[in-house]
Amino acid sequence: LFIAAELPEQMREALAETSGRLRGSVSGRYVGSDLFHVTLAFLGSVEGARVSRCIDALERGCSGQAKFHACLGELGSFGRRSKATLWQGFDDAEGFAGLACDVRNALGREGFEFDAKKFLPHVTLMRAADLTAGSLPMPHLACGEIDTVTLFSSNLSGARPVYEPLHSVILG
Repeated sequence: LFIAAELPEQMREALAETSGRLRGSVSGRYVGSDLFHVTLAFLGSVEGARVSRCIDALERGCSGQAKFHACLGELGSFGRRSKATLWQGFDDAEGFAGLACDVRNALGREGFEFDAKKFLPHVTLMRAADLTAGSLPMPHLACGEIDTVTLFSSNLSGARPVYEPLHSVILG
């Protein structure tokens, strides 16, 4: 399971345009545009009986949170340049950071463990990207309102991941 902020259509389209530009210069496994999101907390495997407690924590973590404006920013990467995770970040991370903090705190109070790496809001565009040759193109930029946070279940058994929404919260 993971909890993610969903992105408005104009941002998803800009990310898809950037991904299309990358295909001419970078090899790797591209993330489908239908899977673009900003992960706030990665939980991993959660027993079915505990999913309702996760939903309760999501509701509490998002209560009082207002929707916020966000703008796509520069490209970045994690890992070795020969097998990197390539992502696009945001110009202002404040809205995402506050939301992630509240969601993670609510999960922690319910006894959930999650990936505790320092939060960096980003959208993964590629995995196993080879960034050793050439330069990256300029990313497409777009702005929009972030107003939905969703608990997803991921199925990684097929040719590509499938993310099933289990519960969504609309930010006030």
